[in-house]
Amino acid sequence: MNKFIENKIFFISIFIFSFLRAQDASDTLTLSLGESIRMGQENGPLSTMARKAYENKKHHYKAFTAGFLPQLTLQADAPQFIRTINSITQPDGSSAFLLQRQAQSSLSLALMQRLPWTNTEISVYSRMNRLDNLETKSAVYRSSPLTLSVRQSLFSINTTAWSTELEYLSYQSSHREFVEAMEDAAIDITSKFFGFYLASMNVNNAQLNLAINDTLFVMSKGRFNVGKIAENDLLQSELAFLNARTQYESAIIEYDRALHNFRHAIGVTDERPIHVQPNETPVFIEVDPVKALAYALQYRSDVLNFEVQKITAERNVRQTESNNSFSMSVFANIGLNQKANTFGDAYINLLDQQEFSVQVQIPLYGFGSGSHAIESAEAERSRVESSVESQQFSFKQDILYQVQRFRQLQTQVALSGKADTVAQRRFDVARERFTIGKIDVPNLFLAQSEKDAAYRARIQTLSDYWTTLYRLRRLTLYDFPNNQPLVLVDEGK
Repeated sequence: MNKFIENKIFFISIFIFSFLRAQDASDTLTLSLGESIRMGQENGPLSTMARKAYENKKHHYKAFTAGFLPQLTLQADAPQFIRTINSITQPDGSSAFLLQRQAQSSLSLALMQRLPWTNTEISVYSRMNRLDNLETKSAVYRSSPLTLSVRQSLFSINTTAWSTELEYLSYQSSHREFVEAMEDAAIDITSKFFGFYLASMNVNNAQLNLAINDTLFVMSKGRFNVGKIAENDLLQSELAFLNARTQYESAIIEYDRALHNFRHAIGVTDERPIHVQPNETPVFIEVDPVKALAYALQYRSDVLNFEVQKITAERNVRQTESNNSFSMSVFANIGLNQKANTFGDAYINLLDQQEFSVQVQIPLYGFGSGSHAIESAEAERSRVESSVESQQFSFKQDILYQVQRFRQLQTQVALSGKADTVAQRRFDVARERFTIGKIDVPNLFLAQSEKDAAYRARIQTLSDYWTTLYRLRRLTLYDFPNNQPLVLVDEGK
């Protein structure tokens, strides 16, 4: 196949690709950046994962708090069969090995309540036990119709109160983390939105450059044939044409990749053509760095997470000290019970039952294990405090940097737009001057290169502007264009 036919086939393929991109305009999905973010936050993969993570934490907290409500349980032990030889004490005090064949079963209904502020366990239960002697084929019943028991730890850390505080802070943080995850999704969608927009514009620009370089190459061959330009200029013109063709083919590949990434990010599964329209003249927004930092300290989940880290470290110290110091636990049990050979008789003439016990633990000597454990916990607490201070410093610096970056980008958006206009105009003038033979090939291609660079810089600056705005929203959880917070401080309750 000669080069003429090959070039014709190539330009026909360009025409077909352009036609396919432009067809069915009525079915084309035209999206702004705001619409893309809305769709992505409703149906995109990142937002879906964020919702599931939030639901997981919400139900975890509700399950934790439900544990402090009265818990009613029914427990039944199926018959337990025992057939073994045991040492049995006889009436005269001696022991004898006898074969025992028994079956034991029980049924109990219990109501239990935990009191987190005192770390007290209170339970009320009713129980029935049956013991079957398979040797004599007789049975005996033991009933406990009503029993009240209380268990209380003294002089030790109230782990329930600490856990309650940590779980509450974590639950509050989970809602803020959800909003932050949605803003992360917005940042990701913004990046893919402009990636697709740049890829689309690169195809258009590469197609235009290819047509221009094809025309210039034809003109250069004509001028070379009449001796107006040197062979070096002709070869440079041909090289530019070949490079333009390569860049166009690469732009098509990048366009397909960017399109699929953008579809996935916004949760669009059909094959409708997509066209994006960014706002190229954003409204100027004044962001006060002091206020931005104050918003972040008020709304961000990191602030609560800093507190969780410090409380956890403090609890570990208290727990270690408690484990290595004097402690006491008290157990009291009061109720009614009876035993009988029949089920009904087990509930007649009920007898009182009382039980009281005190357990004391006093560490005497452990070869320094207790003191070293406490020192280890205190060292970890100091490490956590230093780590939190470092995280808080980075936290503040990141916000202040993004505010400065956003301020700079608001100016750069206008400058890059003007630079793109100037570079395009310079290339148009250079092409006209080349047509009438006033400039040579190198100067023309330099103007074309500067045009392409200014064009890409304009789109990249626009992308950086919107990405930084959404990153600033994520860092502060504050909507600066609408002047309102993205989360309420009590919304996680």
